[in-house]
Amino acid sequence: MRSCFSVLLAGAIAATFAATVMPAGAASEKAAGAYPLDCAKWKDKARCAALNQDLQACKDKTDDEWRECMHQPAPTAKFTPPKPRDCGKARDKERCEAHTRALEACKDKFTRAEHRRCLAGQLQEPAPKQN
Repeated sequence: MRSCFSVLLAGAIAATFAATVMPAGAASEKAAGAYPLDCAKWKDKARCAALNQDLQACKDKTDDEWRECMHQPAPTAKFTPPKPRDCGKARDKERCEAHTRALEACKDKFTRAEHRRCLAGQLQEPAPKQN
């Protein structure tokens, strides 16, 4: 009974590996580098195009050379910072004015992540007042 189970298990494992083996010609064709990305589905088209260019330029390299070749900063989409609000209609005028000052201080940031980090640094909540 036990030997029958081992033979069955070995047969199942062999069948699994036999089904996943590719012909030698197909393996060499598929293994040659990464495939280009479909930029139609990306929000940041400039980043996708830059990655495709890097993939094309690095296609002949392997391992550490490929990683080094691909590790380049990619351009990001243009970011337009938000416009300041009208603080005359705000419920909390101090907070609105602080936000406006922070927007003014961070207007030179070119990426969304840099802008958010700058705003977070500018809008540090003051310690609560003690009576």
